[in-house]
Amino acid sequence: MLLITNVTGTTQAIDCIWNDVSKAHAPHILGAKSLGNGDFVLFTGATLVLEAGDSIQVKAGTNGIVHVDAMCTVTETFIPVG
Repeated sequence: MLLITNVTGTTQAIDCIWNDVSKAHAPHILGAKSLGNGDFVLFTGATLVLEAGDSIQVKAGTNGIVHVDAMCTVTETFIPVG
């Protein structure tokens, strides 16, 4: 689950990017989505496998004071080598 919400008071363009260190291109999970105050985007039912060094970055526009919150649920799985 990934929840992104705008609590700024003004409309913001939101980007959510998966920084996959094994790829040259960072795919956008969300690209320049316009969210007004109190609006949100909720992703459920998908699986994203992050490996060592990967990250998810949420960036907001620059309209005044920017305050965008994001939270996600994570399941960590240990896979023994050998």
